[in-house]
Amino acid sequence: MSEGEMSEFEKWAQESQAIGLPSITLPSGSVTITDCAAQLFGLIAPTKKLFVRSGAVMTLSQRDDGLMALEILKPAAARSCFEKYGRLVAWRTGANNEQVLKPVTCPHEMADALLQSAEARDCLPRVQGLINCPVIHEVNGELQVAGPGYDDTIGLFVTGGKMPPEVPLPEAVNELLGLLLDFDFQSEGDKARALASLLTPALKLGGLLKGRVPADVAEADQSQSGKTYRQKLIAALYNEGLSLISSREGGVGSVDESLNQQLVAGRPFIQFDNFRGKFDSAHLEAFLTAEKSFSCRVPYRGEITVSPENYFIFLTSNGVDTTRDLANRSNIIRIRKKPAGFQFRQFAEGDLLSLVKQKQAYYLGCIFALIREWHRKQKPRTAETRHDFREWVQVVDWISQNLLGTAPVMDGHQQAQERVSNPALVWLRKLVLAVNETDELGKPLIASELHELCGSALIEIPGLGHGADEDKGKRVIGTLMSKLFRDQPRVEVEGFAMVREETFVARDNSSTGGSYKSKTYTVTKI
Repeated sequence: MSEGEMSEFEKWAQESQAIGLPSITLPSGSVTITDCAAQLFGLIAPTKKLFVRSGAVMTLSQRDDGLMALEILKPAAARSCFEKYGRLVAWRTGANNEQVLKPVTCPHEMADALLQSAEARDCLPRVQGLINCPVIHEVNGELQVAGPGYDDTIGLFVTGGKMPPEVPLPEAVNELLGLLLDFDFQSEGDKARALASLLTPALKLGGLLKGRVPADVAEADQSQSGKTYRQKLIAALYNEGLSLISSREGGVGSVDESLNQQLVAGRPFIQFDNFRGKFDSAHLEAFLTAEKSFSCRVPYRGEITVSPENYFIFLTSNGVDTTRDLANRSNIIRIRKKPAGFQFRQFAEGDLLSLVKQKQAYYLGCIFALIREWHRKQKPRTAETRHDFREWVQVVDWISQNLLGTAPVMDGHQQAQERVSNPALVWLRKLVLAVNETDELGKPLIASELHELCGSALIEIPGLGHGADEDKGKRVIGTLMSKLFRDQPRVEVEGFAMVREETFVARDNSSTGGSYKSKTYTVTKI
């Protein structure tokens, strides 16, 4: 080594020592990729700054909403990332053909090789997901609360949040019931399901529920009823926001691709907001029942698998129309719009959502209080069988009935599942709501009047093509009604009843007299 090279190396070594960084020898000379990767990721692993997820090295980045998200570490970014953990050197030929260590930057191909190494997968902590609040979980039969940072017992990175206080059970029950006072649920069963939805993330994140949990499907009779607001409250209880997926057509920007992007980002609460018409996603249906891993393909990133266990799916609609499979994997919560002039509660912190955000740790403590009591009683379950996700429904049903004093969580749910997966019933629900909105309750209506009402309310009639005339519309409505009523005179849907009656009507333009049979449909509130 020449005097100049020696001086340069000594200066670099002194600077490295001064800032406390060790030297990392990149593959060169007798140093292999395996040797370098073992040293590099052995240094990085204790810092809990990089993680492995489904074989890919991940890093944390901050989103626009301030929350952290997981990103695949690409080779270009890894080049500078590695420099934060050590001074990179490589063996080079110096004066007199002697091998000397020289400071270097990591080439792109070398960074890629290191990221793909077995040592990266073996050394770095494995992360299953992110959550922005402490998590209650079980260790050796005892409940513990994992605070901010990476917790290897649950595989989650807690990105923030204050440790919740211990709240007395009666107080916790009153506070959680109070969160839903301003919502007008269609039935006591809907209210019970809404309370179950508050508890579900805490039970699942801590592994207290082993199986999958259903999607929270919020359905309202009108816009501005509070369906999205209720779901925002749930996310706020866990110091999170909702990652939105808006309704879009297929192709590059399809809903399935948007779902994949949100799954890779790792934030737990994903909302399909204000979907209208037919919602049919085999990809989402598969995700809701996937176990251990789920494949996501993201543009320009290839395929990555994620653990589906730590995500919570939300969907809002003013009349969801979906498949029977998705209905079976949903927790359907129906809500009605409050009357005009209703005054929602205000608090010193602002509205209810502001209150929850300001007192998030306290409300999380209320949820933990219910879980502690359920755990103290040896984690009992009811015998409820009216949902495909049997473990989930039996646990939340026991907590809801025995600790919160609600109706059974599945009361009225099977009827809701049947309706949202039956296009004729979806149409009938929209129709009776339109009758209510136009003050036609109690008035006998014939098929032509129903056809006109569908046109003015922009209600699509199943089986009727665009541009069809009134006669065709009346015939299709008659066919739909025949399927809905069959041999019964009355059909109930969403708090309304429709009664079908047959009468004989005199012919107006017949010199010979006579009459014809006419069917009328009368809608009333139950």
